[in-house]
Amino acid sequence: VLARGDVPAPFESDCPFYALLEFEATTEEVANHALETFEHCVEQGWVLDGVMSQSETQLHNLWKLREYISETISHWTPYKNDISVTVSKVPAFLQEIDAIVGKHYPDFEIVWFGHIGDGNLHLNILKPDNLSKDEFFAKCATVNKWVFETVEKYNGSISAEHGVGMTKRDYLTYSRSPVEIEYMKAVKAVFDPNGIMNPGKIFAI
Repeated sequence: VLARGDVPAPFESDCPFYALLEFEATTEEVANHALETFEHCVEQGWVLDGVMSQSETQLHNLWKLREYISETISHWTPYKNDISVTVSKVPAFLQEIDAIVGKHYPDFEIVWFGHIGDGNLHLNILKPDNLSKDEFFAKCATVNKWVFETVEKYNGSISAEHGVGMTKRDYLTYSRSPVEIEYMKAVKAVFDPNGIMNPGKIFAI
C-alpha cells in the first residue's frame, strides 16, 4: 500500500507485524489512558513503534493501510483463504502455515492480514511471475489440504466470515462433524424443500 503511494508511512520503523486498533477518545482522560497503555507496551518490548491519529485525515489514512491491502495485492493474483482459530493459538498457527508453504513452495510469498481480535485470518498466497494462473491454482489446491488439516488440528474454522460457497464446499468436514452437517442439511430442507435457493452451493437435497 505504501509503495503504491496511496498514503504516507505512519512511522519509520520496519516491523514484522502491524496492528491497527480503534477506540473512541470521548474525553482527554481516555486519550491519556490509551497513551499510557501504549507506552507500557513499548517499555515491555511488545511494541517497537506506533502512532496515534490526531485528526480525521490521519485516522482515515491509517485505516487505508488495512482497507487497501486486497486491492493492492490483486496484481499478484492471490489465492485466498478466510480461516480462523482461537486468538491464543494464532501465533503458533501462523508459524505452522508459513513453514508448510515455505518448505514446499519457497517461491510463494504469503501475505497475512485480518481481524486479530477474534482470530479471523486472511491467508493470501501470491502468484510467482513464472507460473500461469492455472498452474498456480493447481499447486494451491495441494496447499489447501495442508492448510485445512492445520485448521482442523487447531480446532478452527475453514470459513471465518465470507461463507463456504462453492470453493470450500468440499472442505467443510475439516471444521464440521458429520452430525453438524446433517443438521445443516435438515435446516435447509425445512426452508428450501425443493432445493431452488442457491442450488449446489453447499448441500444438494
